Amino acid sequence: MRDYVAIAEDVYSYMVEARRHIHEYPCLTNDELETSRYISSQLTNHGIEHYVDEEGNVIARVDGVSSKRIALRADMDALPILEETSLDFTSKVPGVMHACGHDLHVANLLGVAKVISSKDYALGGTVYLCFQVGEEQSKGAKKILEYLDSVGGVETCLGLHVDPNLNTGIIQSKVGPLMSGSSLFTIKVKGVGGHGSTPWLSLDPIKAACDITTRLASLAATEFSAFDSVVINPCAINSGTAGNIIPDEAIIKGTIRYFKAEHYEAIASAITRVINGIAASYGCTAEIKMSSNRTPPMIADCRSFNRLQKVMENSTYVLEEMEQPWMASDNYSTYLAKYGGIYLFGGVAKEGTVSYPIHTSRFNPDESALKVFCSVFLGYIDEFFSE
Repeated sequence: MRDYVAIAEDVYSYMVEARRHIHEYPCLTNDELETSRYISSQLTNHGIEHYVDEEGNVIARVDGVSSKRIALRADMDALPILEETSLDFTSKVPGVMHACGHDLHVANLLGVAKVISSKDYALGGTVYLCFQVGEEQSKGAKKILEYLDSVGGVETCLGLHVDPNLNTGIIQSKVGPLMSGSSLFTIKVKGVGGHGSTPWLSLDPIKAACDITTRLASLAATEFSAFDSVVINPCAINSGTAGNIIPDEAIIKGTIRYFKAEHYEAIASAITRVINGIAASYGCTAEIKMSSNRTPPMIADCRSFNRLQKVMENSTYVLEEMEQPWMASDNYSTYLAKYGGIYLFGGVAKEGTVSYPIHTSRFNPDESALKVFCSVFLGYIDEFFSE
């Protein structure tokens, strides 16, 4: 058995260098060209065959001795946040920051790529390394899956997300739901505008929209079992331009979250019924548009979790079974829906220091977690190929 901890230690300085470069030059969704180019250049330096699609996704391939295939995924986009960490390698792009750990995700996968592409590393099968754009807006995954399909697909997938609620050295996962399915929605309420002094001569969409908003917020409790985790949350309402003008329309935007695939249609149907009824009671009309970037629930399979358990039993690190899934979503779930596999949550909190949440301006993960991630990934790959 290989010493994965020692192997990860050998490539650690390279991963840190890669992470800090990516962190200094973060790229927002739809604008990941700089990060995509950097990843491509690193793969070229390692002599790894790879493909860059029109969106900027980078898919690399490293072949081994068997026909078995696994896909590894790392997302690369940053967030529109002004960084406040005071790091030596703080973001050089004003108002853009890697505040979700995608810089570590990419650095880990580059470290794995460097290791398995080495001439003296006997790889047991084919590994596809998928560097994905656009995750923060549920993009990128579709094109990668289309590419994998075009080359014959894979047998399983492995991905990871940093978790600042866990100490470095801890990995969490479980069988079944790991993250929720999600979709954004937009509701347009149409009325008839007029002068604010004569509301009886108008059909006010604001009053209908406000009524809809409060009703939607309670819809999950009245339409779904208490044993099902469903969120229906209107998060924005916009209408009107002045205090004495009744507008023609009001716009409501929100999100839904769920863990059973069949709940998507049930939620959409319930929302449609409610908004039509309430709008009609005000003499208005309403229509809903669900996002085309819908993300299914993320479901891990039992075989993959058992494989992870074997890897962690032979590791110096700790595996904890998650008590409950994240209500957040990630379109890596589409990989698991198609090919099966697992997602890991890796601790990045350094004991004795303040750990800030993801998506905040002071998020500062412990870089030494890269050694954990790399060694676990390498062990998992070998375990899969040895089966």
